[in-house]
Amino acid sequence: MTKERVIIVGSGISGCMAALRLMADYDVTIITKGYKEESNSMLAQGGVAAAVSKSDTPKKHFSDTIQAGCFHNKVLAVNQLVTCGPAIIQKLIDEGMTFDKKDGEFSLGLEGAHRLPRILHTGGDQTGKYLTTFLQAQLTNIDWQEEQMAIEIIKHKEVAIGVHCLDKENQLHTYYGEHIILASGGLGQLFPVTTNAPTISGDGLAMAYRAGAKLTDMEFIQFHPTLLFLNGRCHGLISEAVRGEDARIVRADGSAVMAGVHPLADLAPRDIVAATLFEEIERGNAIFLDITEVTHFEERFPAITASLHAYQVPFRETKRIPVHPGAHFLMGGIRTDLHGKTNIPGLYAIGEVANAGVHGANRLASNSLLETLVFGEKVAEYIHTQKPNPKKYPLISRASSTKTPHLPNKQLLQEKIWETLGITRKPEKIAELLHWLGDFDYANNTRETAELSHMIITAKLIAESALKRTESLGAHRILKGVTK
Repeated sequence: MTKERVIIVGSGISGCMAALRLMADYDVTIITKGYKEESNSMLAQGGVAAAVSKSDTPKKHFSDTIQAGCFHNKVLAVNQLVTCGPAIIQKLIDEGMTFDKKDGEFSLGLEGAHRLPRILHTGGDQTGKYLTTFLQAQLTNIDWQEEQMAIEIIKHKEVAIGVHCLDKENQLHTYYGEHIILASGGLGQLFPVTTNAPTISGDGLAMAYRAGAKLTDMEFIQFHPTLLFLNGRCHGLISEAVRGEDARIVRADGSAVMAGVHPLADLAPRDIVAATLFEEIERGNAIFLDITEVTHFEERFPAITASLHAYQVPFRETKRIPVHPGAHFLMGGIRTDLHGKTNIPGLYAIGEVANAGVHGANRLASNSLLETLVFGEKVAEYIHTQKPNPKKYPLISRASSTKTPHLPNKQLLQEKIWETLGITRKPEKIAELLHWLGDFDYANNTRETAELSHMIITAKLIAESALKRTESLGAHRILKGVTK
């Protein structure tokens, strides 16, 4: 019997998890903008948050999650995350995945806003890489389509039935399926300073919006406090786990930046730490991560150590790493239910591109990888419950776009978005940005124009949401009555 087709856009953990659970019964295609190794999942350093220790419980994890999220989270979604997570992780361990241990027990890390250590990690600070590689190695019956940029969701009679893509020569390719899963990540490349992979520019968000999907909470963007900062540029993440191992954020004179700011000091929720550091930098202060108290730093954080070597940071002598906040994670996204379903039949969203409500206004550290595992599993569970009905679809052309579009320079666009929709925001500046963005065209005749168009659409969605939320909450910090 002909199998139903599942089209997954994105090669990170959420997409791979769904593919792993579906490949035995479905014809699964994974489409990825770059190579399958290029995703935010591969870059994740901290680990997976889960209540796996004897002293921990899902109830405690639930409490930490909603407090970090400023109680803006969806209760049922958080409950699913924290209760299903440990069992899903154990299933992966039974299948061969390993996590770091010490004396026969999981070596659990502590990160910001967690009341106790609960972060599973692998290879020290290479959890995302190891977990993504493990999952991809299990995908033995998958049609991989690399270097294919998804540019449009195809609909027929209001049902999602496929995806139009462009290859690196801008040739059009079309993929049809009964189930279309967006697992394309967030929007970090909208900003000039980000932890995100170069391919992550809001494509899935913009495509879903153009297809008629509902997007919510787009104003909530998490800025990670500590990116490696050298010569005016950022060069990747310095994991929060480093602070969990007793590193401190300090000024050039050695004074503690977070002293007196929050009871958890350096391990306060990310929105608070990032905003505090941003204010310090605005005052002209250089900011450093002091690693004097971190024992066995190089063994615990081999990937960070390699990065510091690559950029010739004299951390052994100074015991300091220069840092700066940068765009990290979108808490909002495509509105879904607890199984990844959107308001469009046939279209699902999982991982960072989705908003099931688990993160609220500010994501708890290391809940992102847990979300990818749980919702990758849940979307597969739901699809398995559907009665198979393979279809033949009519050939549908790509929507027409402007052949000679008026579009901005990418760097200028990023700078304006950072100035307006960064860590702190001003309503009048947001209105100005929306007016400026309104002058540009939409085009998807090339990968370059499609990416810029997706960035513009996504920036508009963030700006509109930011204007509607008139009070500061979590990662959304609005400054009123400030004209400078």
